[in-house]
Amino acid sequence: MINMIDSPRVLLGVAVVNLGVAGATGQPAITEFMNNPDGADQGREWIELYNFGPVDLCLAGWTVEDEDTDLFVLPDVTIPSGGYLVLVSGGVPGLGGVDAATAQAIFAEEWLGGLVSPWVLGMQGMVLGNEADEIIVRDPDGVVAWSVAWSDDETPPFATFLTHESGYETRVFGDAVRPGVVRAGNDIGVRGFPGYQQNDVTPDPFAQVSQIDNLVVLFGDDFANVLQPGLGSPLAGGYAIVQVGDIDGDGTIDIPDVLAIFDAWGPCPEPCAACPADLDGDGVVGISDFLGLLAGWT
Repeated sequence: MINMIDSPRVLLGVAVVNLGVAGATGQPAITEFMNNPDGADQGREWIELYNFGPVDLCLAGWTVEDEDTDLFVLPDVTIPSGGYLVLVSGGVPGLGGVDAATAQAIFAEEWLGGLVSPWVLGMQGMVLGNEADEIIVRDPDGVVAWSVAWSDDETPPFATFLTHESGYETRVFGDAVRPGVVRAGNDIGVRGFPGYQQNDVTPDPFAQVSQIDNLVVLFGDDFANVLQPGLGSPLAGGYAIVQVGDIDGDGTIDIPDVLAIFDAWGPCPEPCAACPADLDGDGVVGISDFLGLLAGWT
């Protein structure tokens, strides 16, 4: 398991457009997305959300969608203030897509060395267009919290990342009619406004090259035509490797962790409440969590 360390990425420039999205909660920004990986798309398109609000952000009831029919309802997960969450598209089942767990595993193999992270979630029912599309994040009341729209083809396989930071005032980057993201030029139609840029256009200080060597071995010939790795920074903010089952975070998996499993046995509390003993993230502390703990016993 990998756990995110709170540490905002270094961002450049100044935002000049204000959108009043209020709320005494955490607030999400789309800080990066990969919409056109080289070769197979399933498990390799992703969206990075960053909680720039002063408090934790409970995503129960939130949605990620476009202006057409793509829609993904976010699960009961909380992004800490200053933390990141990566949403990985599995595509549409039956149309070349994979299930959420497989999408998460593909991403983990390509970007995380095969390690599973609670801050990476697979999603179904949404794909990102290569040449034109939108990503819209809405709160449970349907209010747009952040959105981006692009129209120009992206050179695969470079991620597109947010390059400005000034309180995150600009939260809507166009729509399908007037896209606000121009990867090689000025975003939102404002000269000199940096907005979002590709890694091959503006260097990303956190960018890394993905690892694709094992995709064919682990997931089949669908990935045989992946000729080059991606360049992006879904690790922005940094990660610390911790062991699955180390519930108390002391560096070992031992009797106190077993006791924590049994103390929390049964359904987790209300949506988005802390439930560290729920190792598999299914909302219930049970036998699968106990077996997961035993698998990492130290």
